[in-house]
Amino acid sequence: MSDDLAVRVVQEARKFIGTPFRHSGRSTLGIDCVGLIYQSYSRAGVTCLPKTDGRQYSLTWFKYTKEERLYNAIMGTGYVSDVSDKSKIKKGDILLFRLFKKEYPAHHSGIAVDRNYFIHVRCELKKINRRVDLDLLHPEYYNKLAYILRHKDLL
Repeated sequence: MSDDLAVRVVQEARKFIGTPFRHSGRSTLGIDCVGLIYQSYSRAGVTCLPKTDGRQYSLTWFKYTKEERLYNAIMGTGYVSDVSDKSKIKKGDILLFRLFKKEYPAHHSGIAVDRNYFIHVRCELKKINRRVDLDLLHPEYYNKLAYILRHKDLL
């Protein structure tokens, strides 16, 4: 794994902490979970992530049912894992969460800081907490974790 790239991805994600949630947002004025991943990886030097709006993202990512197709929809070949073992999580990994219906592979995403913390965009119904934040990967989140994705440049 390229530790230097993983560190840069997390550093870039940290720069967005406090940024408000904005559907399809891609800047410090407002960002969503897709934008956070795209901007963090892009600013760290990874240029193969697709630029999409929220609608395209949900159509090309969340509706896939196979892990391989899901991963290829975002960034090509690399590492995909189920979440049977939390110790598999490494800095810079993309964490995909299944929040609602089981027929969709994922509904939300974040970037792993380490095995215990991740950065994501809180997009809850309560508007007071809708922002990028660093959170503990406590059981409430971990139990909804569906996949761990690792970009091929981090292998």
